Amino acid sequence: MKKAVEFLYAVLFIALILPVTVRAEEAAPPFEISGSVDTYYGYNFNKPQSNTNGVGTNNFVFYSNAFSLSLAELVIKHDASPVGFRVDLDYGATADWVACGSTSCDPNATPEATYKNIQQAYVTWATPVGLTLDMGKFVTHMGLEVIESQDNWNYTRSLLFCCPIPYYHEGFRANYVINDMIFVNGYVYNGWNNVVENNNMKTFGAQIGITPMPKLPIVLNWIGPESVAGVYTDKQAYDAIVTFNATDEISFIFNYDYGTQKDDSTANLGTLSYSGWAAYARWHKDDNALALRYEMTDDKDNIMYGGTTSNGNKINEVTVTAEHTVASNLLTRVEYRLDNSNDKIYEDDKGNPTKDSQGMVVVGVVYTF
Repeated sequence: MKKAVEFLYAVLFIALILPVTVRAEEAAPPFEISGSVDTYYGYNFNKPQSNTNGVGTNNFVFYSNAFSLSLAELVIKHDASPVGFRVDLDYGATADWVACGSTSCDPNATPEATYKNIQQAYVTWATPVGLTLDMGKFVTHMGLEVIESQDNWNYTRSLLFCCPIPYYHEGFRANYVINDMIFVNGYVYNGWNNVVENNNMKTFGAQIGITPMPKLPIVLNWIGPESVAGVYTDKQAYDAIVTFNATDEISFIFNYDYGTQKDDSTANLGTLSYSGWAAYARWHKDDNALALRYEMTDDKDNIMYGGTTSNGNKINEVTVTAEHTVASNLLTRVEYRLDNSNDKIYEDDKGNPTKDSQGMVVVGVVYTF
């Protein structure tokens, strides 16, 4: 009798825990983990004495004739259902540059250094009415290219990525998909490239996406105003991205930027502006791809590049990138880039800015998981 009772208890115990075990095995994991390791070798044909690259190419190929770690990234996220979060943890010279504008981010120089290893950290609520809300730190909505090189067509970043738009924000955003053809997003930020508020105003942003036909998505962006006391007020930027997917293998993109700001220095130079455009073409098949980028920028009032000449800087560049993916996870790229300026701004082998052009070869290797 005792054994029969023990057997019944055992059967009852198994019957109680089995459904829980099955549900636990079937349940989705609490979060997803992914990441990447981005390394490169770059060679600058100007042979700069400092072994560092010049205007534009320093986002984020900083060093010449050197093997370098650009970025190591770990992403932890839980998709909103209806609530979720995302955290991107970054390490490397790229993370320092994004936060501080330097490859060595001094924690005593700026409060942004505290957050340099957190590229993104935000919480999400997917509301029942189709509106998705995020709050925290996230990358900017402006521009075509992104911080992670593997998500761009070229390894080096464009001039339109490096200089006319911000990298990141702290704030709030709302995303709403109206239908298959239109989405709209709105943003409220502390400012440009700052987690810590540095003035008594907020910066706003807007984005609209239109797909008049399946092969032709169009995205229009705006951000402004932003002010830095003693430097500028009412800084605003406009950004347009048009993509044409001609075939499954061939695509084209056109990107245009225009920005203005009012001078707040003692010189009182009035309203200043800058502009630029970039054109891209890419062919890809299986594990191989070839991409071309050409762009022109007109920084006539020395906003984008911080020049000092009376006529500003007009810089153009062309980049050709060949890529091959190994075993789905290892992206390899060989790239040639040539930048040209109307002024002598690039460093020579004696450390002086005597060059008006800069040619580079870059080999980039990125592992993703």
